[in-house]
Amino acid sequence: MRIKTLTAEKMTDALKLIREQLGPEALILETRKVQRNGKETLEITAAVNEPASAVRPAPAPSVAPPPAAAPGPALPSLLGSTLAAHGVPTNLIETWHTALPGLQAAGFTAGEALAMLLGKQLRFLAPAEALPSGAAHVFVGPHGAGKTTLVAKLAWQAKQRGQRVGLLSLDDQKVGGFEPLAIAAEIFGTHAALIADQDDLRAAAARLQGGAAQEGLLLDTAGLNPFAPKAVSGLQQRLVGLGLPVRVHLVIPANLNPADLAMLPVACHALSPQSLIFTKLDCTTRYGAIVATAAGSGLPLGLATHAADMATPPLALTAAWLADALLELPKQPWEFA
Repeated sequence: MRIKTLTAEKMTDALKLIREQLGPEALILETRKVQRNGKETLEITAAVNEPASAVRPAPAPSVAPPPAAAPGPALPSLLGSTLAAHGVPTNLIETWHTALPGLQAAGFTAGEALAMLLGKQLRFLAPAEALPSGAAHVFVGPHGAGKTTLVAKLAWQAKQRGQRVGLLSLDDQKVGGFEPLAIAAEIFGTHAALIADQDDLRAAAARLQGGAAQEGLLLDTAGLNPFAPKAVSGLQQRLVGLGLPVRVHLVIPANLNPADLAMLPVACHALSPQSLIFTKLDCTTRYGAIVATAAGSGLPLGLATHAADMATPPLALTAAWLADALLELPKQPWEFA
């Protein structure tokens, strides 16, 4: 391995020198800022995997040297290709190309730098901020998004904390849609009710008076076809008809078609969602669509689920978690053990 240390005023100049002196296969080992002649410069240590005694042949004198290549993107090509494989939008990758070298030059790792950039680009909420206690939370989303499972998980978490939440369901459209929630409520020692009209809501409120009503309500809804405007407006009218101040959360399966996934916040805009909750993270290894959807909608990311069983609680979807996930090259199904 041949190792070389050089200095340059800018990262782009350093990359050009590295390519010229060590070739395109060279790796940057260390980057730090130093003072030279009273001026701050970058000191770059790079290496190329070849014998130290190897001599790079000089071009024949009669042949004009090829023009120097224009400086490429500052983001290492491997990381850039990994982000592209995840489906991260090209404009974001190009923005990060510019910003990442400066952060790494300041001593941050690639993961730390990417988490910082994600935190600038997207909004993240802590679980307690995304789903505050004492409020009525409504979970809406397409068929099969995992809303009922999510509600059951949140009820189980509340039980673990010694709290008791009320479980309500607006899912009167699907045969057996309410039963899983009723079974979960019985196991958790709370009450679940199917709400078809105001009378049902009043009856449920009477049964929930006290602890559960004060600590919060979790409302499940039927699977929504967001591309059917009448379905969206119908759900909006039902929510208004409840007469409750509700916080709406858009629940999206992470393995959905990326183009449709990015359109969901737009299609459900009339419901005024206040956060995005991604489910089924265990059903995909590509997370670029999460970035694209959150960036395009401006909605904050809060919780996510990555397993169907009750014992696995929802996770807080943070910039650090997402950065780590994006730094891993997506796997194909046959690559898993």
